[in-house]
This record gives sequence, C-alpha cells and structure tokens, in this order.
Amino acid sequence: MGVAGSGKSELARAILEHVCAVYLDNNFLADAFSPKSRTDERYLAVRENLYAALYRITEENLCIGNSVVLDAPHIRQVQDPGWCKWIQEFARNAGAWMRVIRCYCREKLFRERLEARGEKRDQWKLENWQTFLMQQPPRVPIPFPHLELDTEDPLEANAARAVSYIVEQGEEILTEI
Repeated sequence: MGVAGSGKSELARAILEHVCAVYLDNNFLADAFSPKSRTDERYLAVRENLYAALYRITEENLCIGNSVVLDAPHIRQVQDPGWCKWIQEFARNAGAWMRVIRCYCREKLFRERLEARGEKRDQWKLENWQTFLMQQPPRVPIPFPHLELDTEDPLEANAARAVSYIVEQGEEILTEI
C-alpha cells in the first residue's frame, strides 16, 4: 500500500521476480472505467464496486491456493476500523497470511514521480496537491503489523526486505500451528 507515486507497483514487480503470485493492480480495473481520473463522478460512482471486484478476485485466488500481490493504495480504507477488521478476517477466512507493506518516500519525490509518469489520472492530484495530500496522507497510521519501505532506498534491497518479511512471517505462522 501507499499513495500514488510511492513506488508500490515497482516494488510489487520486483517481489514477483522472487515470489510466485497472482498480481492484481487496482489501476487495471479502474482504468477500464475511468482512465483519465480518480476524482470524476464516473469513477467515484463505481469505485466501491471496483474494490469489491478486486477483493472477490483476490478471494477466489486465495481459496484455490494462489498467493496474491494486491497493489492498491488502501489509504482511505486503512483509516476505517471496520475495514481493518474486515480485511484481517478476509485473509483468515481465505486461509491466507496477510502481509502489508507500505511504500513511502519524500513528498517531493512522489510528486516528481507523478509528474514524470504523465498519467491523466494524476492530473487532478498535481493541480490540487494540498487537497490530495489531505485526502491521501502518505504516512497514515496502520493498525496492524506491516513492513515500512522507503522507496528511495535501492529497489533490490527493498525487494529483498519485502521477500524476507513475507517468507519469515509465513514460517513463524507455520511453526505456531
């Protein structure tokens, strides 16, 4: 998880070089309905359903034994205690071990990344920067165990830390059962 431009997708792809998993990026679904914006009425009208579809696809993959790398900001969601309880139960009910990794970097860098990628969906964020930061605070508290990764550190080192976190946590749970 992390705000737009925090390095989530780059890290997810690096993790997938070492871990066999289904890769689900919320942008793949969102772009089908609203490729130019994440703030227009059309997107906002379907956002809840897009996330519901993403979680349903995640659930089906987990239930058949696939690991899943879910690449989504989850900034609004993690601030909702009900959602936090739900997502933990969701993983448990699917027989999965939830591993949350937050990507972050300096504000200046993630703004530069948004500018450099030139996506139409980022235009509103750049034009309304302070409002965007209030809506999507980069370091919102996460009320459950997670790994913090500064994406200004080398990608290879972050990927190694992430893979180690995923594997070590899984091994600990396996020995507790």
